Amino acid sequence: MVAATKATLSPYDPLISPFEIRRTRFKNRMFMAPHGTGYAKGGGWGDQALAYYKARLDGGVALIVTEATQVVPVTGQGYAQLNGASDAFPAEVRKLTDICADYDARCIVQLYNEGRARAHSTDGSVEPALAPSVMRDERFHIVPVEMTTDQIEQFVGLFAAAAGRAVAGGADGVELLIGMGYLHGQFLSPRINVRTDAYGGSPENRHRFAIETLKAMREKMGDAPLLGFRVVPEDDDPDGMRMAETLAFCQAAAEQGLVDYISVAVGGTHTLAGTRKIVPPMYFDADDALAQASAVRKATNLPIMVAGRINQPVQALQAITSEAADMVGFVRALLTDPGFPNKVVEGDLDSIRACIGCNQACIGHRNKGHGVSCIQFPESGRELQYGSLGKAERAKHVVVVGGGPAGMKAAAVCAARGHKVQLFEKGRQLGGQALLAQALPGRAEFGGIVTNLKSELEQHGVLVTLNHEVTQAELAAFAPDEVILATGARPHMPVGEFEGAQVVQAWDVISGTAQVGGSVVVADWRCDWVGPGVAEMLAANGHKVVLCVNGEKAGELLQPYVRYALAGRMHEAGVSVVPYMRVFGADEDTAYFQHVVTGAPQMIEEMDTLVMAWGNDPVTDLVDSGLTCPVHRIGDCLSPRTAEEAVLEGLKVAAAV
Repeated sequence: MVAATKATLSPYDPLISPFEIRRTRFKNRMFMAPHGTGYAKGGGWGDQALAYYKARLDGGVALIVTEATQVVPVTGQGYAQLNGASDAFPAEVRKLTDICADYDARCIVQLYNEGRARAHSTDGSVEPALAPSVMRDERFHIVPVEMTTDQIEQFVGLFAAAAGRAVAGGADGVELLIGMGYLHGQFLSPRINVRTDAYGGSPENRHRFAIETLKAMREKMGDAPLLGFRVVPEDDDPDGMRMAETLAFCQAAAEQGLVDYISVAVGGTHTLAGTRKIVPPMYFDADDALAQASAVRKATNLPIMVAGRINQPVQALQAITSEAADMVGFVRALLTDPGFPNKVVEGDLDSIRACIGCNQACIGHRNKGHGVSCIQFPESGRELQYGSLGKAERAKHVVVVGGGPAGMKAAAVCAARGHKVQLFEKGRQLGGQALLAQALPGRAEFGGIVTNLKSELEQHGVLVTLNHEVTQAELAAFAPDEVILATGARPHMPVGEFEGAQVVQAWDVISGTAQVGGSVVVADWRCDWVGPGVAEMLAANGHKVVLCVNGEKAGELLQPYVRYALAGRMHEAGVSVVPYMRVFGADEDTAYFQHVVTGAPQMIEEMDTLVMAWGNDPVTDLVDSGLTCPVHRIGDCLSPRTAEEAVLEGLKVAAAV
C-alpha cells in the first residue's frame, strides 16, 4: 500500500525523504493540509469521509491534518463539522487513525473556535458570537459579545478536553488553529482585542489566552503526542495581525517550549480581501505563503509546515530546499490528483494532474454546504461510487462526438474500462470552451484541464480525430455499440431590436475575431466568468467598459473567493458595473436595458460596441440521428452549464457504459 522509493538519487529527494519531529517520524515531507470536507457526519466521520481520506493515504501522503474541529457542541448546526466536544469523539478519531496506521501515515487533529467569525446557525436565527472585544467584522457583519474571564477560562478547558479526546482516539498530535482570523488570533491582534484586563493591552496579556490554551492542551495530552499551532503571519485585514506581532507570539511560544512545530497558512476570515486568499484562486501563486513561512522559521527555529496554493512538485521542492519549511501541505492538489505524493516518489511527474485553482467544486461546494470535489477529477469525494470502476463486462465500440471537457472525460474513462473508443472533434484542437477561458486575463491555468484530459486520452489509447464534423450518416456507418454526444453549445442571441448597432459575441472577442470600438457595453446574462473576464480584457486594452449584469452582482454564480478577486481586478481596470439589467435592444450609439425588478428603462449612451455574454444554446444536431444503439447527451449538449457538470456527466455516462 506504500509506494516504493527509488534507489537512485532523485532531484526530489529533499521532498520525498523521511522527516522527524520530536520522535514522530514522517515517511516523506508531503501532507494533506486541513480543510473543511463537507463530509463530517454527526460530529464524526461517515463512510464517505473515510473513503475520501483513504484515497489520499493510498496516494502517499505522510500525514493528514484533519479539518478544523469544534470544541463546542455542533448538534443541529447546518454546517457539517467535527465535534471535539463529544465523548464519542475518540471513537471517531480512531476510525481515521487506524486507516493512517495501515499506510504508515500520521494523523493530527486540528482544533478551533470561530469567535466573531461565526456565520453558523442551528435553527436559522443569528446566534451571538463571542470575541475578545465588541469589535465588528467586515465580512459577516457581526457585533460580537465580549467574553468574560470565566468564559475565557471555560474555553481553555474546552480546548484541553478536546485535545485529550483526540489523543485518546490515537491521534499523533493536535494542532491549535490560531490564525485565519479565528478566536485565538482575535485575542492576539491589538486592533480586535481592546480589553483592559489581564487578557488585553500588552503583548504578554494578548498572548495569554493562547499560551494558557496550549499549556492546558499539553497537560491533557501528555508528553508523547505532537502539539503545534497554525498561524497567518501577515493578515490581509486592517484589523488583523502584522508580521512583527505574529513573530513575537511565535517566539514567545518557542521560548517557553510549548509547541513542537508551527504551521503557516495565508488568508483571513474578516474581510473579502483576506477571504479570497484562504483558498487562493488562480490569480495568486505560492510565493506569499513561502515568504511568510520562512520568516516564522527564522524567528523560532522550530519545524515549519506550510500550505497555500502549492500545486506543483517544483513548488513543494522549493519550499524544502529554500528552508522555508520542513513539510509541505496540499489540499486542492490532492483533490485533483490523490496520487500526487506517490507520483513524486516514483518520479512519474508527467502524469500528475495539476490543480488549476478554479475553486469551483472544492471550496465552491463547501460554501454551498456540499462535500468537496474537483471539476477535473469528480471521482474526488465520490470514492464510494467511482473510486474503482474496473473493467466493463463486455468491451464495446464507443463513439464520442465532441472534444470539450465532457467528451474528453467520457472517452478517457470508457477507454480505461476496456472499450474501443473513437473521439471526433470538429475543431483543430481539443478543449472546447476551456480554450476560451484560458485566454482571459489571469486565467491561463484553466487550460490545464485540457492538458490533463488530453494526457488521459493518450494514456488509455483513445483514437482522436480532429477537424472532422461528424454527420448523421457517418455516425450510423460507424455501427457503434454506444454513442456519447458532447457537441457543446453555441452563443445565444436574445430577442430584441439591435438594428444599426455593432453587436458581437463574447466568444469572438476572446478569440480575437471581433473588432471592438473604444466604448463598450458588455451584456452579461449568465453572471459567470465570461462577462467579467471580457470586461477586464477590454479595459486592460484601453477600452471604456460598462458591464451590465442580469443579476445582483458581477460573477454572481462564481465561487465567492474567485468573485472577490475578480471584482478587485475589474475595479483596478476601471470597469463600471451595473447590476439588475436585462438587455432588450441597441442602436448605433446606445444600449437599452430594463431593470429586472421594476422594468424601468436604462440607457447606456456613447457606446460603440455591444458585447453579448448572454449564455449559450445546446448544439443538438445529431440528437435525432435515428440510431438504434443507446445515445447519451452530456455537458452543454444536454444543458449549457459549466466544465464541472460536463466532466462529471462524462464520468457518470462512462461508468454506466
